[in-house]
Amino acid sequence: MTINDQIKKYYTILGQDGAQQIKTLRRFFPNDYDFNEMSQAVAEDFIAQNPTYNRALLLGVAIGQRVVSATRPKLLNAKFSEEIGHYAKQQLGHLPQEQLCIALLDAQLNVIGWETVFVGSLTHVQASPREIFQRVLKANALGFMMVHNHPSGNLTPSDVDVKFSQQLQHLGDQLGVPMFDSFIVTQESYWSMSENSQLSAQRVQVTSAKLTK
Repeated sequence: MTINDQIKKYYTILGQDGAQQIKTLRRFFPNDYDFNEMSQAVAEDFIAQNPTYNRALLLGVAIGQRVVSATRPKLLNAKFSEEIGHYAKQQLGHLPQEQLCIALLDAQLNVIGWETVFVGSLTHVQASPREIFQRVLKANALGFMMVHNHPSGNLTPSDVDVKFSQQLQHLGDQLGVPMFDSFIVTQESYWSMSENSQLSAQRVQVTSAKLTK
């Protein structure tokens, strides 16, 4: 559908003569790019031809221009685990119950999203791989990192923590959505499983698991 078709449909839906309104519009905006270069005087003259509907049309054009130029904000870069670890500690380290979050990454490993996926109790959080990967795929992220906190202050990952992280990494490899690291944080510090070579162990079939302190 061309821009003319879309604009004609807009006027027709509002009970206007779409064909006639297109003729009027093209007197002021002969080319599509003229919308991007219009002066205040041209805009006011165009609005005067049909104040209610033309003003609304230009407002829609302005909104569309903002949407097209909008970019996803970048929180930080994940090339260095220390940067993610300190950020995760600030976000989760002080919380009284366990939470599991994911950092969504683009092709340059910029963090383009930070989402809380599960909230648990003082000692564990019930985690579902299905929900995690749904979030990652919906965001159209290249990959992700997983983070959860230990309110107990014990930074050492449990066997379940390690196994579940390995399972997620294995599933991510199969889906083409890599998990680059898994962090545990407390108020005092963070633990990177990638830094500690815990994500290179044997990987097993993914199941839901409780991440424990």
